[in-house]
Parts: sequence; C-alpha cells; structure tokens
Amino acid sequence: MKRTVSIMLAVTLAATSAVGCGKKENVQTDAVVGSSTEAAATEAGERTKIQLMGPWVVESPEDQVLAGVVKGFEEAHPEYEVELIGTPSADLLTTVQSMAASSTLPDLVITNGANNAAWKEMGIVEDIRGEFDQKFLEGFYPEMLKEFTYNDELFGLPMCAAPFVLLLRNDLLQEAGLDVPESFDEIVETAKKLTVDTNGDGKIDRYGMSLMGFPDGNNALRFTLALFAADAPDIYKDGSGKWATKIGSEDGVRAFEFYYNLAIRDGSVPQGSTEVDYKTMVNLLATDQVAMAISGPHTIGNIVVQNQDMDGKFIAVPLKDKETVAYLNPYGMIMFKDAPNREGAIEFLKYAAANFVEMTRVTKRPPALIELEDVAREAAPEVEAILDCAQYNIDYVAVPFRGEEANIVAENVNAMLAGSIKSPEEAAKITAEAVQAVLDANN
Repeated sequence: MKRTVSIMLAVTLAATSAVGCGKKENVQTDAVVGSSTEAAATEAGERTKIQLMGPWVVESPEDQVLAGVVKGFEEAHPEYEVELIGTPSADLLTTVQSMAASSTLPDLVITNGANNAAWKEMGIVEDIRGEFDQKFLEGFYPEMLKEFTYNDELFGLPMCAAPFVLLLRNDLLQEAGLDVPESFDEIVETAKKLTVDTNGDGKIDRYGMSLMGFPDGNNALRFTLALFAADAPDIYKDGSGKWATKIGSEDGVRAFEFYYNLAIRDGSVPQGSTEVDYKTMVNLLATDQVAMAISGPHTIGNIVVQNQDMDGKFIAVPLKDKETVAYLNPYGMIMFKDAPNREGAIEFLKYAAANFVEMTRVTKRPPALIELEDVAREAAPEVEAILDCAQYNIDYVAVPFRGEEANIVAENVNAMLAGSIKSPEEAAKITAEAVQAVLDANN
C-alpha cells in the first residue's frame, strides 16, 4: 500500500514563546481523529493514524532521518499510518498551549524534557512507565531517561542527546598552534587569536566566537550552561528547601563577563549578535565567519549540510571553567494524555527508540540506547569527547515557571549585548533580582 505522510505546519500563537521567539506562520491543522474512529478503522481493516508533531518534521537534516524512521515503522506495522505535523522548536511550547486549549493535541510530540513540569501542571501528560518492560527501560542511559520524567512519572522516551557544549574548528586551532581552551579566560584568549583578517584587506573576515543574543530559549539555555560552568546555577534549592539563584553572585557576574569580554571588550564576536538566533549561528559557522560557539553536536550536522567542506573540521568538547559542564538535552518523544491513538503511539515510541541510529551518523547526536554507543563512536568521531557528557550534565531543574525564568535570562543577555545594560555587574544584578522574584512567588 502506498505510504502517505501529510506534513502540516501547526497553528502557532502570535505571542512570544515561553521558551523562545521566532517568526510565526498562520497555518491550519486537520481535526484530530477520535479514539472511536480509530477503533472503527481497525475493525474495518484500515490503517489507523498516529499523529506526530515537532521540529524534526520541518528542520533539516533531521526531517530526512525522521522520514526514514516513519517509512520503516509503516512497513513493519502496516496497520498504522504516521501523520507528521511540523512546528519549529522555538514555537513548540506556544503551539502545544494553543492545541491544548482547542483539544487538538496529537498523539506524540518531539521534544526534550524542559516542559515536563508545565505540561504535567496543565494536565496534558501522564505516567506511561507501565507500558514498557523494565528490561527495555534499563537499556537507556538513566540520565537521558530521567529527563523524560517528573516526580518519578515517565512521559515519553529519549531517542538521542543534543548536548550543549563547546563547538570549535579543530583545524584552525591546529594551524594556530592552540590547545583546546579549558576555561572562560582561555576561550576568550583563543577567540581573540582566531579573530583574523584572512585575505589582507584590512577587515576581519573570521571571528573567534559566535554568541546567540536573540532573546529566545536557545539564548537562555546557552547562557545558563555558562552560569553552571561558573558554578552559578540559575535555579537550585537552598539549605532550607526553597528555590534560590546564584546569578547575582561573583561567579554569576563571571558568566556575564565571559559574554561581555567576547562581544564588547574584545570584539571577537561579529556585529549584530543581538539578532543571532540558531539558524543565523549555523550559517556563520558554515560559511567560515566564526570559529567557535556554544551549541550541540547536532549543529555540526547542520553545518555540513550547508557546506560539505566543513566535514571533519569541527569537534565538540565540554564547556569548562570552574566546573566541567554539558546540558545533556536529550531529545525524544512525549505522548499526550489524551492521545487519540494510544496503542499506536506506544508502538511507535518503541520502534523509534531502537531505530534512530541514522540520527547519530547524520546529526552527530549521541544515542539514548546504551547498546548503540559503539555505533556512535564509529559514526561520529567528532563527538567522541562528549559521549560521556551524562557524567557532567547540569542540574537543569524542571519547574513549571522555567519558561518565565528563561525569558528573563534571555532578555537581559540580549540587553547587555545591545548596550542598554552597561556592565556585567549590572546585568547580573538585574537578572538575579528578576529571577529571584519569580522564585519567591513559587516558594
């Protein structure tokens, strides 16, 4: 039977996303098929539909990998048809909120675990641990599986990790006789040395570092990683069990100084960093305009898609300062509580978890299944240095107010890079006070 996969862009809100900002498109989705319809279709011998929504539907090269997994699943399970609903990662939270309000949520969503607490509070996810054998669950890296839980409830399964670390041009380091930097100070100095005029026309052609200054969730996550490297977690529980932040500490100031020195003091970052979002950063790296960035190994895959000449030139290493850190950022799929096709969604989760090997080869993402580690080592040598990143994963706590806190961080990083906040000290103070106010409201 000919396979049909419908790709639709999901309805998004005009409001700013709680985890990020991006351009919105006014599009429509088909009505969700009810469970009674699915049951009737099964009895009639027809294929039942599984709806899967997320960024991998519309973002390259992940879309190609996902299409292969869907094809394999439909061949292995001819009783099901997978319908894909695309929404950019920056719009995902607002899209889910909109669809929840209209009772049109799909079966599955491609995401990380950042919204677990918020979605549980909304009542749109539930524990599905009982759907899987314990032996099956023990096959995942526990740190990755944990990211798909909240209060010991499992909402979905990880497929791979997209850890935020330090990406750098290893070929340029070797040409300049430089070692891999292992502190903020060393990164700043390395960025200065890699900021060069490559053709002798008196203008800088390649900068040492790219910073994502656009005020969205990508900005917030990357800067939060820097906060943890400086030993200044954005949210943690103090000795009394209350939520607190170390953003305003000397270590927190150090993280702001790291960005400030790169972009403003030294000019090692291209002009216009306040408008640099993820796609812009990838383009800067792919076109040889910058040499380093805080991002994930999947970015290497995106770079190579744009420019094959960059294949083998980038490596991913842990971000280091006072602490060695990575934001594990496992990506996978979560099933919504009122999934129209619950049985089909569970079957797809099981199949997908074991069949995303191509994602590692194409996008350099480490796999979530332990048994695939050797495959990852051979398929993506660029990321060998971070295959153990689960050991130094930051404690990025899942809380219902995470989106509100992330917006504060992103907006103030943007303001400092724009010059409206004049110093790292001022940026740390303003950010800490605003974040603490959010924490106090939830203590």
